[in-house]
Amino acid sequence: MTSTSLSSQDKTKLTFLFDCYGAHPHRWPEDRREWASNLIKQYPEARVLRDQALELDNFLDKAPAEPNSSHLMHEILAQAPQKKYHQDLKTNLLYQLWPFESIWRPLSALTTAGLFGILLGTSSPSFLYNQDVTEIESAYLEFSLGDSFSNNFPEGEID
Repeated sequence: MTSTSLSSQDKTKLTFLFDCYGAHPHRWPEDRREWASNLIKQYPEARVLRDQALELDNFLDKAPAEPNSSHLMHEILAQAPQKKYHQDLKTNLLYQLWPFESIWRPLSALTTAGLFGILLGTSSPSFLYNQDVTEIESAYLEFSLGDSFSNNFPEGEID
């Protein structure tokens, strides 16, 4: 015993299935195939919906494909934004040296790295400056920088 009317929810879902995938079952999602086939077998209204979708599919299959239009392609490319090139010598020279869009980003990165280096160099930790001077360093400093060789230089062998 089959009922003659399709529920509105099933009708909406079936119409959506036909609108999206067409009337041929091989195009439908696998999880919907059995459900839709059962509805088509049970309800004449579902068969009518399928026949309408099949008619639309046949009509679309017979319609010729639109050939590529070179005129349309040229029109689209003409409307595309163009790069602006300045004609003055300084800009052309800068463009030859740096062919990318803007130079402010790499310059700001380089400036930031330089400022960070200067900041780190001028405010480095005090343990870098307060190191013990060994005998060899003191002898070198005394001999090379001093005007006279002082008497308080440690004598003996240096290990």
